[in-house]
Amino acid sequence: MCSRMRDSSRILGRSAGPLTARVMFVGEAPGRLGADDTHVPFHGDRAGENFERFLKQASLDRYQVFVTNAVLCNPKDDKGNNAPPSRREVGNCSAFLKRQIELINPEIVVALGNTALQALSAVEEHALSISSHVRTSHKWFGRRLIPLYHPGQRALLHRSFANQLSDYQFVSEQAKRLTKKIRQQDRAPRRDAMAVAAEILRRFPRLSYFALHKLFFLVEYAYFLSHKARLTGSYIIRQKDGPYCVDLHWRKLVKALPGLRTTTENGKLYLSREAQLDVDDISTPLSDDARNTIRNVTTSYRSLDDSQLKTAVYLTRAMRTMLRRERLEGINLFNAPIPFDAVEPVKASVREAS
Repeated sequence: MCSRMRDSSRILGRSAGPLTARVMFVGEAPGRLGADDTHVPFHGDRAGENFERFLKQASLDRYQVFVTNAVLCNPKDDKGNNAPPSRREVGNCSAFLKRQIELINPEIVVALGNTALQALSAVEEHALSISSHVRTSHKWFGRRLIPLYHPGQRALLHRSFANQLSDYQFVSEQAKRLTKKIRQQDRAPRRDAMAVAAEILRRFPRLSYFALHKLFFLVEYAYFLSHKARLTGSYIIRQKDGPYCVDLHWRKLVKALPGLRTTTENGKLYLSREAQLDVDDISTPLSDDARNTIRNVTTSYRSLDDSQLKTAVYLTRAMRTMLRRERLEGINLFNAPIPFDAVEPVKASVREAS
């Protein structure tokens, strides 16, 4: 047992990625301000932001990759800050890492930093180092192993953003060479997500962060029912209080939407506009159908408080399908992506009958 991690979350679940992923990324450990809080590997802190940006710009789809860490819990120092995992802690998780690799059976394993690379050597020994073998592909454990730098801010001092972006492009190219089944992704999840979020926020002088995620999901769901297609490429997962859109982390919103202000009241985060939200430079233009869907949804649900909004979300067919699977199959779908395409599109009003 790792004594200093006893109060940390074990970050391993469906939000890590699909069991059929052909590419697996292995980091060091969940971050205190990132995965230890969001329960999504490499999400919520600066390292997560950099990682998601690298994936997007290299045309690597997060829906198609598996993301984990050498150590599954967040190691903290005596002051409660992030600390590197010890050799013993890495060794304690070594069997779990090996089992993940065997279960997912990826064709490519990407080590993000020295700790991850050393942890993989315990699975099958190698003599690779980050400094000497970055952005190179090697035979290892029946697959290919690619060492890269960790996407955290400290690593950017040793390897620039431009070089790291080229590293991820190398991973993307290697994946395409290994199999023609991996299709190139051309969607831009942040740009279209920010356009929808901005349009929702324009209609409210003040909105809870909780409500934004629920309204975003309801907009996506209503659009899907009408058009048999997603409005955006956003990564939306099921959390304990309903849908959560990974692309709408509050730090991303504040950075991308000039004029947006955040406040906290009774432990809840609220979003308000200090000025008109101008996102023309960072967002995808919305079609008339998209704007109409957003208008209809926000008009229909604007009088509901957060508790009522949560109930409305759970009454949608997409969420009821997930709940039914949990009940009948005895599985936990917490942090699992919400499968819009598994829902039979039907004609429905914005407020679907229960």
